[in-house]
Amino acid sequence: MENTDEEKVPRVFISYSHDNPNHKKWVAELSSELVENGVDVIIDQWDLGFGDDVPKFMENSVAQADRVLMICTETYVRKADEGKGGVGYEAMIVTGELIRNIGTSKFIPIIRQHTDEPILPKAMSTRFYVNLSDGQDHKEQFEELLRELHQIPAVVKPALGKNPFAKQPSGVETPPSQNLGSHFPTLESKRDIKEIYGIALGVARNGDMVAWRKIIRQAMVPVQDGLLEWRQKYERNPPREQDAKYSAALDGLSVFAAPICIALTGVESGRDKFTNQISLLDEILSPRGWNWAGLNLIVGFPKTIAFVYQALHGAICLQTNQLPLAIRLARSKVTLPMESNSSSLYLFHDIIGWPESLGRNSQNAWNFFQVLTEKWEWLKELFGTSNEFIESLCAYYMVLNILEFADTLSTGKEKVLLEQEIRLDIPLCFLKEGTDTKRRAYRLILNEPKDVKFIWKGVGVKDESVIKYWPHWINHLKYWLSRMRDFGLRGEVTHENLLQDLNITGRIIG
Repeated sequence: MENTDEEKVPRVFISYSHDNPNHKKWVAELSSELVENGVDVIIDQWDLGFGDDVPKFMENSVAQADRVLMICTETYVRKADEGKGGVGYEAMIVTGELIRNIGTSKFIPIIRQHTDEPILPKAMSTRFYVNLSDGQDHKEQFEELLRELHQIPAVVKPALGKNPFAKQPSGVETPPSQNLGSHFPTLESKRDIKEIYGIALGVARNGDMVAWRKIIRQAMVPVQDGLLEWRQKYERNPPREQDAKYSAALDGLSVFAAPICIALTGVESGRDKFTNQISLLDEILSPRGWNWAGLNLIVGFPKTIAFVYQALHGAICLQTNQLPLAIRLARSKVTLPMESNSSSLYLFHDIIGWPESLGRNSQNAWNFFQVLTEKWEWLKELFGTSNEFIESLCAYYMVLNILEFADTLSTGKEKVLLEQEIRLDIPLCFLKEGTDTKRRAYRLILNEPKDVKFIWKGVGVKDESVIKYWPHWINHLKYWLSRMRDFGLRGEVTHENLLQDLNITGRIIG
């Protein structure tokens, strides 16, 4: 008999490394135990024949399965983090890139290790896991896994009752339409931003645009008063030292933390209706009731919020393989208050890398992101780890650098590249990061070669022109770096070989 929806059998794919024969046997026994408990299992030992394409088997299995069980031995975690798995059965190791593309909710880490503190792949470091290591209560942990796979919680949440305070002055109960958003935690409630992230992600994944608009409106309620309170506090005593500027910036950014978190969650969801978050930029740059007269360090603070937002937006776009979305925001036309001319966002220096409230110094601005990751713990919900956030941020600024080059060509200013020195609109501070960080960032860019090429093709620049002027562009970057050695920057340009890595070759014309 065909299963009904209520009888749907969960299907899982088991990804593991072939550490040794005993481990392979353990995985087979776990698979059998799952099958005996109503779970359909896909595993190489049963479903992969001699001569079959191993990578294709993995890709198809991940796509067909409802959930993917990652058997996390120490070897598996190391290979997953390194992206290794190009030969034999090792190709069935799920990589961080694949997890980011699909979304972490599909993957369940199964711990089988000899360490006291379990280690997980970086892309899964903050996620739910089941520990089936020796010494653990196998029966209890296995039951937890089964409940997760069958979607049968151990404790059922009680039905939601009526709001006892939802009364109009007349005593008549307020209609539901006037209680919208009552279950979304407002900033006044001092609830953790992680909780807001979870709610927003659930709404986006369900595709509920009505609920999405409600939670955004709810999150924006305290913004105006919060910004004005921040201004009154720091106008009386403007920060002078760099640490004080960082502290003041964190204080002001907290006002916008919830709206920013929700916007980034929309991008992370990958759903078309939720990924376009340009409108928040207008809210940030034109806050209601803001007086633009006064000390630049204070009145220009909305530009600092925009600086942080565009950077976080670009980073999550690169981590989730949505490079064109990052480009769309960077090239979006912006008209700043008190100004009449509009320009692409990335051309405003105090928004892209030199914000006034952080000292109008690109090095200090870049260093602020390290401070931000320490204070905004919820960023780990989006990026996994602080290192992965910085890698994604580096990738975004590499993309901006390529964009600046492409737009120089598209606007007919290519002759400028033949001069000895040019002014860069995008700071190169990301090149001060460690070699491994920059290498991983560069690899994020190369995930979708066609998207990288569209940076210039989309504005009408041909490959021949890119080939001709790219070496001149790299020379300008190296010259800029040579003047910044005192700030820890070196002459290496991580994306110097971009054209070769994209297989763009041809004859230089002219």
